[in-house]
Amino acid sequence: MQGFPRWALRPVMSAWATQKEREFGSIPRPTDAPHAHSAGVDSDRILVFGSGPAFGWGVVSHDLALPGSLARTLSARTGRGVDVDLVASPLTTVSVAIGELDGLRLWRYDAVVVILGVSEAVRLTSLRLWRRGLSRMLHLIEQDSSRTTQIFMVGIYPIRSVPVLDTPLGSVADRHAKALNRLTARMCAESPRTTFVPFPAAPSPVAGRHRSADGYVFWAALLADRMTAPLDAGRREPDSTAGEPVAPDTGPLEQARQHAVDGLGILDTEPEERFDRIVGLAQRVFGTHSAAFTVIDHDRQWNKAVVGMAPGEIPRSSSFCAIAIRERGPMIVPDALADERFRDNPFVQGEPHFRFYAGFPVESPSGERIGALCVFDLEPRPASDVDLVLLRELAIMVQSELWSTERVFHAIRGSHA
Repeated sequence: MQGFPRWALRPVMSAWATQKEREFGSIPRPTDAPHAHSAGVDSDRILVFGSGPAFGWGVVSHDLALPGSLARTLSARTGRGVDVDLVASPLTTVSVAIGELDGLRLWRYDAVVVILGVSEAVRLTSLRLWRRGLSRMLHLIEQDSSRTTQIFMVGIYPIRSVPVLDTPLGSVADRHAKALNRLTARMCAESPRTTFVPFPAAPSPVAGRHRSADGYVFWAALLADRMTAPLDAGRREPDSTAGEPVAPDTGPLEQARQHAVDGLGILDTEPEERFDRIVGLAQRVFGTHSAAFTVIDHDRQWNKAVVGMAPGEIPRSSSFCAIAIRERGPMIVPDALADERFRDNPFVQGEPHFRFYAGFPVESPSGERIGALCVFDLEPRPASDVDLVLLRELAIMVQSELWSTERVFHAIRGSHA
């Protein structure tokens, strides 16, 4: 599709694409928060970015779309938990991708999955423009991510496999999609951190449906086949977070974190049953003296929900949770008196004489660690007694409640918007 034939067809294809876009308005799409996770410890964090299959056409929940399917499939392969964030729009193209990626703090992801190209195939975008846009986008991802972050560039699936696009003009788009895919595969081969993943047509959906959950399960398995080994290898590499500071109490990252805390609008609010219920459950299942959902705010720790000790706030300098939010995984303190970070803590040396702590960070929709779900006890305990999967699940329950609030429902960008 080079030279005159392509240029002659471009106006026709553009008009056809515009007409077909109107038909997509009646197709079901997810309306829930753009996140998914699977149970486990030492979780991998994945960003799915783009359009087309990333958007979830044909199903009403991201759990049934690619994020949920990928989280479950990867977790089954790796034995680890998986957290998937989604940034997707039907309007995202390679020409606007850099703007859409701006502010996403890509260094915090173990893998970035990019799904683009259907619009370019349908509108016969030139190979030159595709190459230029793709090169700029991949360079940005590599520059802004950790050196262990893996990039997976998904190929354009057969255009006519989409019922709405199954017309003779769809065959024209299919031929151009193959040319774009060949170019993409060559460009990905030039980067050691980038893998091209061809996407064949998904299994045919039930008659009358655009796509079913089975299609996303099929594509998730293809991605997991390519992603598992690089993710496992990344776990063996020294950790690199592209400049994330050891102490998050100052600097731009702390400012972004505080902005996320303020944006949630929960500070100094009345107790809420939805959080009290989860904290009470944590205290019962771990059999501890106390449990809390804490929020780290400027120079204090404020307790949004608490069981077993007086509600209120404590100085950040005395907060176990202020240390816990420095890592994305759990923090277990079997015996605070034997831990140089906490042995002189006033709540260890004095009332209530805490000895044991287990906490898991709670994140804002934009990924900042704003506090923790934690349990305390007055007696030391072995770290092996802590069910880390359960602790993470309880923290994610708190996150789900935070993210269900209307004003943060789609706030992946949060403080960066």
